[in-house]
Amino acid sequence: MDATGSINNEATLDSIENEEEVIDDSEERELVTDSCSTKVLDNSEQPRDRYCIVYILFYLFGVTSLVPWNFLITANDYWMYKFRDVTPNNLTMEVRKTQFQAEFTSYLNVATAIPNLIFLILNSVFGHLVSVKSRLQGSLIVVTIAFLVTTSLVQVDTDEWQNGFFIITMVTVVIMTGAAAVFIGGLVGIASRFSKEYMAAVVSGQSLGGIIAAIAQIISLAFKISPLHTALIYFIIADVMVITSLVSYVCLYKIDFFTYHILRGSGGMATNRHREVSMVSILKKIWVYAFSIFTVFAISMAVYPAVTVLVESHPVTKGTDWNNIYFVPVVNYLIFNCGDYAGRLVAGFLLRPDNQWIIAGASILRVVGVPMLMLCNAQPRRHLPVVFLWDWEYIIIMIIFAFTNGYLTNIVMINATRVVDLHEREKASSVIATMLSVGLTVGAAVGMLLVHLL
Repeated sequence: MDATGSINNEATLDSIENEEEVIDDSEERELVTDSCSTKVLDNSEQPRDRYCIVYILFYLFGVTSLVPWNFLITANDYWMYKFRDVTPNNLTMEVRKTQFQAEFTSYLNVATAIPNLIFLILNSVFGHLVSVKSRLQGSLIVVTIAFLVTTSLVQVDTDEWQNGFFIITMVTVVIMTGAAAVFIGGLVGIASRFSKEYMAAVVSGQSLGGIIAAIAQIISLAFKISPLHTALIYFIIADVMVITSLVSYVCLYKIDFFTYHILRGSGGMATNRHREVSMVSILKKIWVYAFSIFTVFAISMAVYPAVTVLVESHPVTKGTDWNNIYFVPVVNYLIFNCGDYAGRLVAGFLLRPDNQWIIAGASILRVVGVPMLMLCNAQPRRHLPVVFLWDWEYIIIMIIFAFTNGYLTNIVMINATRVVDLHEREKASSVIATMLSVGLTVGAAVGMLLVHLL
């Protein structure tokens, strides 16, 4: 950014801060008096984040925001066990895949993708009508209840009522996903009111949740834990994290640093009542970033995990535990999530490039990774040749693909909130989160087509 742009931005920020000084926040004071420390409203000195407590909690919230989805996907063996064929077959003793087993993952993807997109859109359009505190606390309570229901059914014998169990599971997943979308939308909105490190903490935390789920899966495979016990461990971990996040969020309103930024630092609900937030104005400012985040995730989801989960280890490892058990969990889940996490961490420190057109160009260039991953040893295949047969080739491609996904995600999430006025940041963050979800949905649809092109 040139010197003139910096001066203009500083002037804009000064004018916004001056405007905030005359805003009547009496209603906001009344709303939060019983739940948080409001003395910061009368203190001209900005509080500090002592011991980085708020930063750490933002990290936790980032992890929690995707933990339910991560563990639901990871517990594939559990779902296959629950929906196995329980009809005695004394003639052939053939183990055949049931319709529920064959279609469950597809139903799960639909039950997560559609509610996530719908509720992110609703949060972007109508979120300002409900306080951020009510949205986040309410959504965490709903997620907690839904996941406790899912956890309670692990040890229940559902063999005689698989249809009912399937319906209950899908309904809870839809409710859980919708609530999680509201939480994510509100969370990025809150993070946008703080310095860039706090948005980076949320975004990096989301990736860390995938690493936790991948490690849990690998450990369960190594110790040959039964599907039921594995799922119970997964879901209990998720329950603990969601409940911890709920309690932590309530406690945040007792911390002066958090209260300062929510109520005064960048305008709270009182500010929004005095300033009309124009969606058209916001879209004009961030449409390039919205396009970039859409492109990043549409490209990633086009091949991950639909295509990458089909990649097998080099034939020379055939019959080994690496090939039969660990290859997909380690490379497809752990290495990808580690690469994605590393990209988000690095972006949080560098924050380069800052030119929106270069970011958009870099997002489009990632499409090169799609044919490269399709030319790895994904099986079965009928049309395309295998060009990258060796494991190390696939791993390098996967690391670069994952790193750029995480890096550009963090760059977009941070920069998109810096090109709008302070009171527009929450709405802008919600728009970016919505476009991310649109990218996921479109990418997943494209991925179904690419599998047939292999």
